[in-house]
Amino acid sequence: MRIVNLICAAAAFSGIVFAQGFPDLPGKDVAIRACSTCHEPERAASLRQDRAGWDATMSSMVGRGMQLSDTDYTTVLDYLTKAFPAEAVKPIDINTADAIDLESGLSLLRSQAAAIIAYREKHGKFKSLDDLKKVPNIDFSKIEAKKDRIAF
Repeated sequence: MRIVNLICAAAAFSGIVFAQGFPDLPGKDVAIRACSTCHEPERAASLRQDRAGWDATMSSMVGRGMQLSDTDYTTVLDYLTKAFPAEAVKPIDINTADAIDLESGLSLLRSQAAAIIAYREKHGKFKSLDDLKKVPNIDFSKIEAKKDRIAF
């Protein structure tokens, strides 16, 4: 038991030392204390999530043994949401994106991403969504649904 207490104390101390990149916002001390009991706080700070994402991450940590009062849970959730918000999703340049980016960013099948790249290589750059309609064997409804993510 004494070794466990020493490990937890060392982790908490190292969290205070390492957490210098944490913005000075209300709840910083509670967040550092909560996050540093099991890992360095930078691990938490490396994530960028919206409130729902942080809530899911914290719920997972509670499931693994993190102990917080309801008030501290809310304090940490508020802090993480403000200090490390989700980053805006970058648009996908349809004329330079590789297959993985087309697949994941536009929810396309591998074969559809390959068809876009093959068409682009053969016919040149796309200038509009109408150009993408010419690509054979793609589900244009998926592209239409994500048109706000596409750059030309």
